[in-house]
Amino acid sequence: MTQTAERAVTSADGTEIAVSESGSGPALVIVGGAFDHRGTPYVDRMVAALSDRYRVVTYDRRGRGASGDTTPWTVDREVEDLAAVVHASDGPVNLLGICVGAAVVLHSVARGVPADRAVLYEPPFRASVDPRADDVVFADRLDEMVASGRRAAAVRAFLTRVLGFPFVAVSALPLKPSLWKALLADAGVLGRDVRVLGGLVIPERVLAAIGVPVLVTAGTAGQGWAQAAALAVVDAVPGATHAVVDGQGHVPDPASLGPVLDRFLLP
Repeated sequence: MTQTAERAVTSADGTEIAVSESGSGPALVIVGGAFDHRGTPYVDRMVAALSDRYRVVTYDRRGRGASGDTTPWTVDREVEDLAAVVHASDGPVNLLGICVGAAVVLHSVARGVPADRAVLYEPPFRASVDPRADDVVFADRLDEMVASGRRAAAVRAFLTRVLGFPFVAVSALPLKPSLWKALLADAGVLGRDVRVLGGLVIPERVLAAIGVPVLVTAGTAGQGWAQAAALAVVDAVPGATHAVVDGQGHVPDPASLGPVLDRFLLP
């Protein structure tokens, strides 16, 4: 594996976006979930698993990690950020979007961000397939929690109400201090992620404009709504295909996800 290179790219509104690149081969830009960005443990594991055959590019979405956070925030700015990362990467680029990152990828390729292919893992459009899911109003409540100093409550609400994690499991997270501290650090941008997801509803008109090959994946050990949402996205994206990742939940083992990526991305 080649040594990791770090740099910054400038988005359309002047925001500096922190980027890392490691490995060699075809370029693969990873857009992680709400709590997974450049240098977080899960993304580091993903880079380690893939950089022997891909040039893996990771970045901090605006408001996270070392990236800037010019206001006002909009979904368009997220698309421009990914576009800046893609344009700064030499050669053809493939995209991997995980959880909320899948929605960022979908909006981006629909709006013409150049990519050869895109792979999505469990895009959490829960409200399209689960009547118990909340809508976009929930984003405002998350913002209110953070504004009132209730960052822990915002994290718990996001994990249980948006991603459907069991309350018992979420309640135990403070017992892992380093993990809990990292989750709290990103609490302030969770409302944005609900908005990226359009209130957790599949943006069918947006997805209908996608013209690149898309593979939508889900784990067999995850929640039923996540598998149903993946199939619903396949139906909404012209020509999209579907694959399952055996034995995996919402946070897939990179070693299990890798072969699925390879079959779709490598010649």
